[in-house]
Amino acid sequence: MTQPTSFVVAVAVLFSASDLLAAENGTLTVPAGTENTSAVSEVVSFLKKGNLSASARYRYEAFERDEPAFTHTAQASTMRLAVGYETPTLYGFSAFGEFEGVYALGLDDYSIATVPSQNKPDYPAILDPLGSELNQGWVRYKCAGDDLRAVLTLGRLEVMLNDGRFLSISYWRQNHESCDTAHLNLDLPLGFALTYAYIDRVHRVMGEDASDGQPTMNSHLYDVRWRQKDVLNVSAYGLLLDYQQSQFFTSSTRTLGLRCEGPWKLDADWALCYTAEFANQRDFGENPNYVDANYWLGELGFAFKGHTFKGGVAWLGGRSVTDKLSSPLAHPFNGRTELFAITPSLGNSHGLEADYLSVTGPVSPVEGLTYSVVLYDYHSANDRIHYGNELDLGFIWKVKPVSEKWEIGCRLSRYWADGLYGDALRCAVYTSYTF
Repeated sequence: MTQPTSFVVAVAVLFSASDLLAAENGTLTVPAGTENTSAVSEVVSFLKKGNLSASARYRYEAFERDEPAFTHTAQASTMRLAVGYETPTLYGFSAFGEFEGVYALGLDDYSIATVPSQNKPDYPAILDPLGSELNQGWVRYKCAGDDLRAVLTLGRLEVMLNDGRFLSISYWRQNHESCDTAHLNLDLPLGFALTYAYIDRVHRVMGEDASDGQPTMNSHLYDVRWRQKDVLNVSAYGLLLDYQQSQFFTSSTRTLGLRCEGPWKLDADWALCYTAEFANQRDFGENPNYVDANYWLGELGFAFKGHTFKGGVAWLGGRSVTDKLSSPLAHPFNGRTELFAITPSLGNSHGLEADYLSVTGPVSPVEGLTYSVVLYDYHSANDRIHYGNELDLGFIWKVKPVSEKWEIGCRLSRYWADGLYGDALRCAVYTSYTF
């Protein structure tokens, strides 16, 4: 992984460049016979029209698990810094690069099992590896006609499929997930769209120093979408994960699914909120195991003046330890304790059924403050052995009186164990600013 000093140098170079980019606009035209100094001036003038971006996020997170294996409470006090630059578009082409770094500010008493320098088995896991790396670096070509818009991106890119259940960026974690990919997006007539991506490597949230942080693959993503505004969004997708290293063969799967979701706006104040999704997952590539697992998701509720009330059930099938639904490239679902990031097994019980109720919305009269409350009830998928319950609370305040780019938030999650794991408590407070 790149040393922190390299990241600091990159930040300094890019911010120095931002001073140059603050001057007058220009165009990239270099007439034949122009002196080198003139050519450089034209290039600099062109680059001044690019976009420099930066963000900083500090977070304190603590995680306590009441199980014999964990004798300490995990604590992470980390700062995420990210800086990027996107060139102006020239003949439809543009380029973007973004570095990110995660640094400890005091406490780093937590475990990442696959990172040797941060493996502390008696601490619970918080997946925020320390260090810096190139998060994104790509070249993009755009073209558009009357009925067609195409975007082709080559390089390292943050990629997310639908809600992120099977492939996500993991925005909550300090180190984002990205893919080395050839990514094509087509906007078609009549509300249709198509995405295809060939994925060569994934850079996971565990970081470059982790033994499972950068698996190579020969994978494909397909997503055909249709949208009727304010009524219905439909996605027919496929994710074919074909890992190339033997240690990951058991994660090679083919997932095919169909997702339909709203909201269906009834008027200016009311909307019907719904989601229905089904996917089937089979073994793929060099996977030595037999896998035939289903995924079901159903949500129903309503929204009123910014408040959303929903009930739902997520069903992740499982028949055995090796024949159950997996999502190795997704951010954790089914509770913010992240205890169910991996589909569990308990004796002869396998899979997961997560029933939940959620409420989200604004907190008046504080402008920019929103809340979320989610209550989960967990069972095994095949015989409904009760695993436990969880309550997740959260607040986010976009500090609009000062700046919409400044955000403060907190999370509190409590798990009450029944048949699986032990009681757990996880909390986090953070502040972020986007420049």
